Amino acid sequence: MKTVQCSVHGSQQATFVCQHVVDGLRRRERVGFFWASDPENQRSDAWCNDCNNRVAATGGEWIDEALKHLEPKLLCGACYDLAKVFHLGGNPWS
Repeated sequence: MKTVQCSVHGSQQATFVCQHVVDGLRRRERVGFFWASDPENQRSDAWCNDCNNRVAATGGEWIDEALKHLEPKLLCGACYDLAKVFHLGGNPWS
């Protein structure tokens, strides 16, 4: 497992999400949260509703428009958990 040093959470698992998940979290605007099924990684790559629609249009492949708009961003594991709760409708700040 690769790690990243987060200025808020310290050393954490490195995770990747689409740019929209990060931007939505910053703006506190829910964009949805989908993730790859990986029983060995509870924090697998994740993406928003719009990216999910684009990848569905390519038959599940991250190519063309789906890949162009993804622009993956690195998050620490704790930030990933916070983003997941928020984008699925919860309030991680309460």
